[in-house]
Amino acid sequence: MASIEPRQLFAGFGRSDITPAPNFPNGMWMAQQHARGSGIHRRLYISCVVLGTEADAVALVSYDLVLLSVPQVTAIREAIRARTGLPLDRIWLYVTHNHAGPITQDFYDREGADEVAAYVAALPELSAQAAERAWQQRRAARIRSGIGECRIGVNRDLNHRGRMITGPNLAGFSDPEVGVIRVDGADGTPIAAIVAYGCHPTFLGPGNTLISPDYPGVTRDVFESITAAPCLFLQAGAGNVGPLRGFLADVSEVERCGRMLACAAAQTYFALPMQGYPATIDHVVESGAPLGIVREQPAATEHQDFRVIARQVPLPTDNPGPTVYDSVEQDIDNARARVERLQREGAAQPDIQLATQHLLRHRLRAERKRLYSRPEFPLEVGALLIGKNCFISLACEPYAELGVAIKRRSPAETTIFAGYEGPDVIYVAPSESYREPRPMEVYNSPFGPSAAAVLVDAAVSMLHELYH
Repeated sequence: MASIEPRQLFAGFGRSDITPAPNFPNGMWMAQQHARGSGIHRRLYISCVVLGTEADAVALVSYDLVLLSVPQVTAIREAIRARTGLPLDRIWLYVTHNHAGPITQDFYDREGADEVAAYVAALPELSAQAAERAWQQRRAARIRSGIGECRIGVNRDLNHRGRMITGPNLAGFSDPEVGVIRVDGADGTPIAAIVAYGCHPTFLGPGNTLISPDYPGVTRDVFESITAAPCLFLQAGAGNVGPLRGFLADVSEVERCGRMLACAAAQTYFALPMQGYPATIDHVVESGAPLGIVREQPAATEHQDFRVIARQVPLPTDNPGPTVYDSVEQDIDNARARVERLQREGAAQPDIQLATQHLLRHRLRAERKRLYSRPEFPLEVGALLIGKNCFISLACEPYAELGVAIKRRSPAETTIFAGYEGPDVIYVAPSESYREPRPMEVYNSPFGPSAAAVLVDAAVSMLHELYH
């Protein structure tokens, strides 16, 4: 690490490849009729950015995975702390929520269970390696934030003939903002970029057999090819936002839309002012017209304020309506009996596999019921102040309305918002979503109608505390 003044902001980037074997189990949709992947669309990574000063620092770590369990997050944070010395509450883990990736469930006991267990067991060490690289390569940095726009995501709570389905609702609420954090070294060379956008990575659906990072991976790869800056992608307010054309079996649409988002993010990245420019002409060149030449000047050493707050906000788990957790024990028994019956009858393998996926879905719900069965659940919230700009993230699947409300009430010039931090992210929806007919997300959430307002108020309070 180069010499850094005590108050000087520093940053570093590290990455580990977590692409599994092409035939790795990839049933995270829990609706597939196949057990194993047939190839790799694009590679999957753990990406880490460390930011801070000698007084305080934080590691942002992003995974091309759909979720991480509580034991997985605990083990990963301990491994990163051992390599970097960062406190556990300064290690923030995010998933892109990619549904086309490998199975990572701790309770998975079907075909390829040993492979899944080995893959999960490797995540702490691979995470520690990425964080250690970022920590060792940290250097004096300047950071700017900006907002772009992209509309590859649309509202996905659709009232279809009186029934709520997960499909494109063009009249519904969504957030087109693309948050970009540009991180350069003091010499002007890129260290990293953080891109935050809210849209479910469900361009690829149950019929797809390729292991893929979905559009966040396409966006990252294309953004890096345009800017030459390593990119960390964060999922924003995607709880009720998805693709216009999703659940597909081929990669053409995910490639198209991922590239669109990459271009929007790159445009914002390049527009952020990182160097100082003189107010007067440096010299004049005589030509067909006298040409005024402005010479770029190196930016002076810059001390940007950097502060961190990490808290747990208790949310009420008092969903007043029926949920998927009410009958989950009976659902597991019924699903297990169906799998056993199909096996006895010699049913076609795709039918058995589909029934197996349904059983796994109910088992995930049982795990969540055990986790959230308490009057309140503490949800992690992390906030950063960098100069005059803020970053804040929530450990849940937030509806787009939550991110927009927080950004509008933030005191900062620019606020970048992300969700999907921490273990086993689950939906937090605004109170109006609890009206009938209720969307899928509310049926899958333990939280009550007041939870969103509680979370937004707490997040805004943290931002004001940081800023003032």
